[in-house]
Amino acid sequence: MNSSDWKDGKPISRDGLSHTFKYLRLESYEDALNNLALRTSPDLSATGEDFRRDYMLKYWLDFETKGSPSLLNIETFDDPTDYRLNIKTPGTDEYTDRAVDLVETFNWLIGLHVEHLDRWRSFDAKFKREPDPELPKDETTRLILEGKLTESDAGKWRFRKVEGYTLTTPGDDTSREKTLVIWRALTGNLEEDNLMLDEWFRKYRLSTQDSEFDVIYVNGSNNLPNLRQEGESWKVRLLEEAFHQAMWDVEG
Repeated sequence: MNSSDWKDGKPISRDGLSHTFKYLRLESYEDALNNLALRTSPDLSATGEDFRRDYMLKYWLDFETKGSPSLLNIETFDDPTDYRLNIKTPGTDEYTDRAVDLVETFNWLIGLHVEHLDRWRSFDAKFKREPDPELPKDETTRLILEGKLTESDAGKWRFRKVEGYTLTTPGDDTSREKTLVIWRALTGNLEEDNLMLDEWFRKYRLSTQDSEFDVIYVNGSNNLPNLRQEGESWKVRLLEEAFHQAMWDVEG
C-alpha cells in the first residue's frame, strides 16, 4: 500500500497511501472452556440419578463456574488493563497468560462507532476534608481536592475515555445515540475514587462544552448523575452491567 516498487524490503517510490492495520485475536471455543474455573461441587452421591442429572444440566454451569474469566468475572473490572485469560498455544500443551483488551471488546459488544479513542491518562491529587452542614448527622466533613487535578505518568488514578455513537435502530444512521465510555482503574478507596472521577469529569466537560452525550458508561459505583447540569439529560450506565448484558442477553 505504501509503494508499488520495493527492493530488499524497502520502498523505492512513495506512490502509495499510508495505512494502519488492527489485528484482533478472538477468544476461541477452546479458550472459553480452558478458562472455566470450577468450584468444589457438593457431594451428590447420596442423591438420586434424576437429581444429579438435573443439577448438572440446570445449575452446574451457572453456579459452580461463576466468576470464571471466560464467563466474565465482573469483580476483576477494578483494573480493566489486567483482565487475563490462559491461552493454549496451537499444536502444544503449553498455555500463555494473555491480557484481554476489555476496551476494544466492549466497543464491539455494544456496536460503538468510535470517533475518538484516548490513551490511558494518570493523575495525582492531594485531599483534605472540610465541614459540610448538609451531610447526615453521623458525617461532619466531606473529602475535597487540595489544589488541582494533576496529570502524571506515575499517577495513582487512571482514566481512559472513548467517544462515539451507537445506533438505536440497526442500519438507521439517523438514530444515533452519542456515547461516552469512561474506563478507570479503581484503588479500593471508594470515596477517593469517586471524587477523582467527579473532578476528572468536570475537567473533561469544560474542554468539550459543545459535546452533549446521550449515555455515559463507567465502571464501578459512582456519583456522576449528581453532576448533571440544567438542560442535560444524559444517562449513566454501569459498564459491568452493560458488558454482562451484551454478552449474555441474546435472542435465538
